[in-house]
Amino acid sequence: MKRILFAAFLLAVAVTAPAFQAPQKSSQTSLFPIVQNGKTGFINREGKIVIAPQFFGSMYGISFSEGVAPVSIGDQWGYIDTSGRIVIYAPFDSAGPFSEGLAPIGVARKRWGKLRDDFQYGYIDRTGNVVIQPQFDETYGFSEGLGRVVVNGKRGFIDKTGHVVIEPQFHSAYWFSDGVALVFWDNNKSGYIDHTGKVVSNSDYDYATPGFSGGLAGVKKGDKWGYISKDWRVVIAPQFSMAAMFSEGLAAVRIGDKCGYIDQTGKMVIEPGYTSASRFSNGLAMVQIDGRFGYINKSGAVLIDPTFVEASDFRDGLAAVTTNESVKRVSCCWQHWDYIDTTGRYVWRAEK
Repeated sequence: MKRILFAAFLLAVAVTAPAFQAPQKSSQTSLFPIVQNGKTGFINREGKIVIAPQFFGSMYGISFSEGVAPVSIGDQWGYIDTSGRIVIYAPFDSAGPFSEGLAPIGVARKRWGKLRDDFQYGYIDRTGNVVIQPQFDETYGFSEGLGRVVVNGKRGFIDKTGHVVIEPQFHSAYWFSDGVALVFWDNNKSGYIDHTGKVVSNSDYDYATPGFSGGLAGVKKGDKWGYISKDWRVVIAPQFSMAAMFSEGLAAVRIGDKCGYIDQTGKMVIEPGYTSASRFSNGLAMVQIDGRFGYINKSGAVLIDPTFVEASDFRDGLAAVTTNESVKRVSCCWQHWDYIDTTGRYVWRAEK
């Protein structure tokens, strides 16, 4: 359940520091975490508190997945629903988000220490029953029926009974999407495997994007990046310094030291002019200009001025932002984070 900081969404690091947690679907009722007096609660899209701050959770922030969120209750864990009611008790030392009906839980082997490196991880179902006994060094959730696990420093995949389907052998691995998963070997070579563990991608290229988006995935040939289709055919020739996944029809690419956006034909539709650039969501993309973050639309017009020290992508109409100089990553220090809507209006101001 260890996670890479979600600054990986920025193009500046997107292909060198991948986020290994599979993307989570938004909850049916959009809720956004806030922190007051060290405790987490939730607001709705309008900025109204709907679950009063009262819970503890991960340093990365509590979030909903499949209608529930893991929270710390005293020395143990449980899951709340979108009303804030505890619906699953999980008497374990750690708990993570649900994916495909299962959630990872951790048990410390050395009861006196509860150090992360001493944990073993398994899975519970929606009733709270353990269905896969704690036995893995790390877990990363399920996608397409397979879950990524770590054994002795190597990544592999299990099925929902805990049976190892693809032996732990990879230096790192992403989730399955469209039948394939991106994996890296110790020599830093990368490729896509199928559900049996067979390498199905073209070995002439290195790969960076964790899956296909809009039918395209980023590839590297020499020191340049381009895009291939699902039949492993190059459709946008390698020509960029870096390349990110497509989102809402556009992808951030780097030329030299600046980022811009291309469409799915490879045409540059927003000229390079940003230090870093993120994906489009809710019609806006986060970009960095002169050391600050703001948001542009698909024509490249700045709709929300770059005034933020750190910022996140929009989700369900809101984005977490901060002007606090001490905050360097969106996944920590939630007590310093505000929320804005797609017009740039603050709907929530954090305690100062």
